[in-house]
Amino acid sequence: MIEGHHLPQRIKVVWRLSAGFTFIILLVIGLAGYLAATLFAWKWLLWPGIGFMGLAVIDLTAELILVPYRYAFWRYELTADAVKLQSGYIFNKLVSIPIARVQDVTLSAGPILQSQKLQSVEITTASTSHKIDGLTPDVAEQLRQQIMKMAVEVQDHDV
Repeated sequence: MIEGHHLPQRIKVVWRLSAGFTFIILLVIGLAGYLAATLFAWKWLLWPGIGFMGLAVIDLTAELILVPYRYAFWRYELTADAVKLQSGYIFNKLVSIPIARVQDVTLSAGPILQSQKLQSVEITTASTSHKIDGLTPDVAEQLRQQIMKMAVEVQDHDV
């Protein structure tokens, strides 16, 4: 396990809100199917509608239960040669993004992150991109500047 930094506590609120929005969307789809089956006699939509409502409840329950787990095991670390992202304990995932491969670092915040005064840091390489969700704006900007400075130094050194 990397020593790294935890995300701010407010990310838990973001994850719960996101789970709530997913629940609402699945519930609306399920209710639409159920109502279409009962009001318009489209009987074939009855079970899919009930299924979506059940899925909404199961998904909400699972996501809310997993919030403390996600928080406890999600870390990031900036070393001299890489950005390391780690998540999970049972399904442990460790990603190392070499500084020499970094092409761009972008800060963004959707409505849910903005409501908690948080930002997302997206680190882009030639082949993929990785996100660190939910950093405070000052930490996100500082991390962006550090990564880009290190990437430029590595590229200047290689030339």
